[in-house]
Amino acid sequence: MKSIKRVAIAAVLVVGTLAGVLLWQGQKAQDERRQPQQTRPLPAPQPSTPTLSRPTPRTPSYPSVIAILCYHDLAEKGSRYSVTPQRFEAHLKILRANGFTFLTVSELVSLLDGEWDGAVPRRVVAITLDDGFRSAYTVAFPLLRKYQAKATLFVYTNWIATTNKALTWEQLREMAQSGLVEIASHTVTHAYPARLRRALRPDAYRQRWLWELQTSKQTLEQRLGVVIRGLAYPGGQVDETLKRLAQQVGYQWAVAINPKPVTPRCDRYALPRFSMDKTISLGQVLAWLQRPPRASRHAHHLARLVPSSSLTHLHRRPFARRFPHHPRPSVN
Repeated sequence: MKSIKRVAIAAVLVVGTLAGVLLWQGQKAQDERRQPQQTRPLPAPQPSTPTLSRPTPRTPSYPSVIAILCYHDLAEKGSRYSVTPQRFEAHLKILRANGFTFLTVSELVSLLDGEWDGAVPRRVVAITLDDGFRSAYTVAFPLLRKYQAKATLFVYTNWIATTNKALTWEQLREMAQSGLVEIASHTVTHAYPARLRRALRPDAYRQRWLWELQTSKQTLEQRLGVVIRGLAYPGGQVDETLKRLAQQVGYQWAVAINPKPVTPRCDRYALPRFSMDKTISLGQVLAWLQRPPRASRHAHHLARLVPSSSLTHLHRRPFARRFPHHPRPSVN
C-alpha cells in the first residue's frame, strides 16, 4: 500500500514538473512574439538633386526719356547746320542739369534690348556728330572730357584727312581709345540714297550700297583697330534695302533723322534723331520731349525741366512751332 502511494506521488511530481516546463516554454514563446522584430538599419538619406526651375523672366525697365541728338560742325562761322562751341557746351550743361545720362548709341541700344548691366538711368541722351568735321576733335572732344560725357562720331571715310576741315586718322584713333567717343560709319562717299535711287537701277543701287557699307566698315576697323557696330545713313534717308543691307553687312544698329524720342519699339535699323542746327534751341527739344502723346500742339512749360532763366539765351523760336524736317547736311 505504501509503495502504491509513493508511485502515485512520484507520478504527480513528474506530471507537475512537465506541466511547469510546458507552461514556461509557452510563456517564453508568447513573450518573444510580443517583442518587436529587429530590422536592418535604414540607409543614410542621400542628398536629393535639386529640381532646376526656370527663372521668372525679368521685366526690363527703361528710362522715362531717351533721345539722340545729331550735330555736324561746331564752329562760330559756317553753314546753317553749324552750332557754335558756346551753344554746344550750354547744351551739355543743361542736359546734365536735367538729369540726363550721356551714353553712346551702342550703349543706348543695349539698354533698349534689356542687356544693360547696372542701374537704369532716369533720362538718357546720345550725342552724335556726323561727317567727321575736325571740330569734333578740337571742340567737342575737350568738352566731352570736361563734362565726362560720351558721344558717337559718324565719319565717311573718303573725307578723312583730305582737307583742314576734316579729321585725321590720328585724331580719330585718339578719340576711339579715350572711352568717351564711339566711332561709327557714315558710308564711304556720303552719297544720298534718294539721289542714287533715281540714278540707278535696283540691282545697281543695291550693289552700290553694299560696297558703301562694307568698305566703310572694313576701313574704319582696319585703320582704328575697333569694332564698328553702327551706321548713320547720309542725309538721314533710309529705305528697306538699306536696312536689309546694313544688317547683312554686320551692323548692329543704324540711325536716321526723325525728330522724336527713342522707345523700345523703335526699329534698330532706323533709330530716330533730332537734327540740331542754328535755328533749333535745346529748350525746344526739351519741351518737345516733355509733351505727352496726343497732347495739344502747345508744349508743356519748360519750368518742369529747368528754371526758365537758365534757358533764356537759347530761345530762338516759340515752343509751339513744329520741328522742321531734317535738312540736307553740309559737308564742305
